[in-house]
Amino acid sequence: MAPLSRDNVQSLLLGSSLHPITRHLLFQVKKKDGGRQFLSDLLPSVSKGDPAALGAAPILNISLSWNGLLALGAFDTMGGEAAAASAFYLFNEPPLSESLRASGASTPANWWKKRFLSTDIHVIVHLSVSSEDELRDVTTHVKAAAERADMLELLTSAEGEPITGRAVNGFRLHFGYRDGISHPSVDWDNDIPTGGALPRGDFVLGYPSPNYSSYPDQPPFSDFVRDGSFMAFMMLYQDVAAFNRFLRENAPKLAPTLPQADAEEYLAAKMMGRWRDGTPLMLSPDRPDEAAALRDDFDYVDDPHGIKCPLAAHIRVANARHQPLNDVNKTLFPGGYPRVLRRGMPYGPLLEGEQDDGVDRGLVGMFLCANLNKQFYTIMRWLGRTDFSPVFPDQVGQDPLTGNSAFPGASSDFSIPSQNGTSTTVKRVTDFVRIEGVALQLLPSLTTLRNVAAFG
Repeated sequence: MAPLSRDNVQSLLLGSSLHPITRHLLFQVKKKDGGRQFLSDLLPSVSKGDPAALGAAPILNISLSWNGLLALGAFDTMGGEAAAASAFYLFNEPPLSESLRASGASTPANWWKKRFLSTDIHVIVHLSVSSEDELRDVTTHVKAAAERADMLELLTSAEGEPITGRAVNGFRLHFGYRDGISHPSVDWDNDIPTGGALPRGDFVLGYPSPNYSSYPDQPPFSDFVRDGSFMAFMMLYQDVAAFNRFLRENAPKLAPTLPQADAEEYLAAKMMGRWRDGTPLMLSPDRPDEAAALRDDFDYVDDPHGIKCPLAAHIRVANARHQPLNDVNKTLFPGGYPRVLRRGMPYGPLLEGEQDDGVDRGLVGMFLCANLNKQFYTIMRWLGRTDFSPVFPDQVGQDPLTGNSAFPGASSDFSIPSQNGTSTTVKRVTDFVRIEGVALQLLPSLTTLRNVAAFG
């Protein structure tokens, strides 16, 4: 096939913006014609191509949900909802709580501050800007278009502020870890990738991939989604006070000879698989190394028992690289571990110490892929239960950072082996991350956005 037409691809798919502020405005379509007018008004502002080529300009992208497509009449000329439903596997269903390991406080009944449902979300306008003034101006532009179109804005905040992310301490997460280091290399222009990159068909709909089938796979619906991507939009609360308290209480058990602050950093590194400056444990297991902080060229082949990097560390579960899969998953994933493209930004103010201030803070994440079940949902299942590889002695363990202790049958014990053959096990008594909301979206091509805006 021909090289990817970047003029037809929204920028959110092709790369992460380096702007320090993001905002996500959620809307419900009340009238079909109004929704189409809303898209038409915003289309001239939609950003396309590589974000790096856009410089300091504000970035605006639009994603649409299944219910949003129906409300916009997107399938009116293609046989309607019944014809489309059979083509859009899983996308036409609400988020699957079982696959998300969404139990206890993370159950869907608690999402979006109980102010609306995931199925109420029709359109999300994603903004990325370089200043508060730009944020004000672009938000005003979007809200004016929404008012003219009689769109209903959905707000999680009682104060009326849309979901807004701001870079924390140099693009770090609230738990202190440097973010945005590991991104898959993608060959955007060839069906058969070169240089060890992943095929574009893993992430861009309408292109072949040896790793996953993507749906819809037959016209007219395959043409409709071409040059787009499926996206899981997630709002994740992070309990910083509980995390800091966990480090203080458990670090001396793991590293009794280290000063308290150093022991806490050591435990935090073991939980993530990287030191908080980004240094991979596989490249520097004993201390951070500024020269290695942004490196991603490592594997776990010479660490089969997790001495350097614990088997259940976050990055080792999320992408175990060449670690063996069990027999079932070898068949399901012949190309190796599933990957997604992740975009995100922390939201809420910084918190230091162990006293929770009751203020909402966490991470807004967007996870892009061609196959929701085999990529996004699979990673979420594995983070919530480590039963996908024979290397895990504990087949019911969890990622120690994002695990949900309320999920039935899973263990919140985190084992950290040492070189002398002993292991230290720490138990998470409070979940550090809680799902605040999940919306399944289509990030359409520019052509599809124009067509929906014009006539559905």
